Amino acid sequence: MAAVDDYLFDRAAQIAAQVSLPWAELDGKTILVTGSTGLIGSQIVRTLLSRNDRVRAGIKVILPVRNIKKAQVLFGDRSDASVLEWSLGDELVGPEHVDYVVHAACGTSSKSFLETPATTIIQIVHGGEAVLRFACSADAQKVLFLSTMEVYGEVEGVATEDNLGRLDPMVVRNSYPEAKRLVECLCASYAAEHDVPSVVMRLAQTFGEGVHPDDMRVFADFGRHAIEGKDIVLLSDGLKRNGYLSVDDSVRAILIALVNGQSGEAYNAVNEDAYCSIREMAQLVLDQFGAEGARVRREFDPEREATFRKASDLMLDSSKLKALGWEPYDSLSDMYRAMIDCWSVHD
Repeated sequence: MAAVDDYLFDRAAQIAAQVSLPWAELDGKTILVTGSTGLIGSQIVRTLLSRNDRVRAGIKVILPVRNIKKAQVLFGDRSDASVLEWSLGDELVGPEHVDYVVHAACGTSSKSFLETPATTIIQIVHGGEAVLRFACSADAQKVLFLSTMEVYGEVEGVATEDNLGRLDPMVVRNSYPEAKRLVECLCASYAAEHDVPSVVMRLAQTFGEGVHPDDMRVFADFGRHAIEGKDIVLLSDGLKRNGYLSVDDSVRAILIALVNGQSGEAYNAVNEDAYCSIREMAQLVLDQFGAEGARVRREFDPEREATFRKASDLMLDSSKLKALGWEPYDSLSDMYRAMIDCWSVHD
């Protein structure tokens, strides 16, 4: 196994060792995870497998994936992990029964939201429907759908779960959050009409270990520039403020909400202490990981700027999730340290 895989499994083992997680309800269960080769889904799977390695928990994971070889490389050949060939939007055919479903499969390329918005919508909505149909047929105890902070649109004040703002459906960049909103509604509707218990997790921007060194998102771009000793170049004014979340904290949030979340409800996951502007984040990265003399500066790139979420501050309130027993542990610096450390052992 490559050094980066060892590093990721070591991180997952630390999560699996935490007694605050609802292991009594997860041990011995069959859990289907879509998106298991992605950033968050893969670390969920590693955590569940690490739980088995630690205490022989008897958890079985079912992994519907587009690329079977990639999944086998990530997780190895294990008797507690079964891989199925599946693409987002196709009918999902799996075992007759599963206990829990985590639907984490989704593209995250802002460029594709602009260039192929119809495909973006169709894949997200059809994928969500396929997963819910399967969960219904498999008599799942609970489905958790990974949504996004972008469903809030332009919201006034703090974004609580019942305080959604404006999204213009005629702006094609909104293909992604509008589709996510619709799948959220599908989850609530399947719970009401077909008695499929489901919860929605609205994640803040999430990063940490497992982010690929070539990732084009802003947080990764900042990290690359810092460790290469370069200036960080902003393609916007950098004043937009967001909350952030570590990969580890997202895994813990998902497992807690999967077991303890109330069906038909949505939950925000964010570290409110990591709330900052893009410019502030850039400066923090340079201060802690950059070269002496490197600075934050602005350049204008209208093509790249068009891919960004429309500028507005977005602060999520995570008190509802905290009431289930979750707390975030990792600061913004911790997120960057985990990402950069993982890059250092990358093949």
